[in-house]
Amino acid sequence: MLEGYYIIENPGVVPAERRFRMRDLKAWGYDLHLGTIEGERAYFVSKVGERKEGETYTVHGKEYHIEETQKEIPENARLLARIVIERGQPYLEFWLEEEDARFPLAKEDPRIILKRFWEKEKFTQLLKTVRAVGLTTDFYKDNVFINSIPLPYEEYPPKVRRVLREVRDIHRDLTGFGRFVFQYFGEEDKTHNYRVFWTIPTIHLFDVEVANEVDKVLGMLD
Repeated sequence: MLEGYYIIENPGVVPAERRFRMRDLKAWGYDLHLGTIEGERAYFVSKVGERKEGETYTVHGKEYHIEETQKEIPENARLLARIVIERGQPYLEFWLEEEDARFPLAKEDPRIILKRFWEKEKFTQLLKTVRAVGLTTDFYKDNVFINSIPLPYEEYPPKVRRVLREVRDIHRDLTGFGRFVFQYFGEEDKTHNYRVFWTIPTIHLFDVEVANEVDKVLGMLD
């Protein structure tokens, strides 16, 4: 460890796929429909409020008919999503899976969805500090306004130590993987001076609860 850094690291395989709820899908900006595609039973999505029950429309030469807009994920199904990298670009793929069927819903740029989602939920810290999105997402925050050197952990005040406990809890209970690198330069004029480098699995940031916790921690010292 370099002098002046405090590191919280949970190594391992970066999770790329996980299950989500209807609340998450709505936050991403989608409605889930049951209907038909080219006459075959299917689940599919549209932008929130864009389509109505009973509507028939055509996209890329295929005919879609909406029988019912779902209020919850069907009991016999799971909403799953994963991050993939193709030709150097990240994509979020998500689908609905029944016991004997899989219905692809969309494949989109995760950066666009995250921006829409975080703006809707007012996660301002995530929007301000995000630096790169791939299988993992990097956040960087520089809140240093004094000419000083980083302090050792033994000199951190209680509020700063509480932030570190919150990060450990997020890694342990919510993401299972992450790297948090922290420098603390002390407090002056009631302002905490610090730098944060935080890497989190991207797929978890599509969960409303996880994103809320990360946003909250990033703002705790402001």
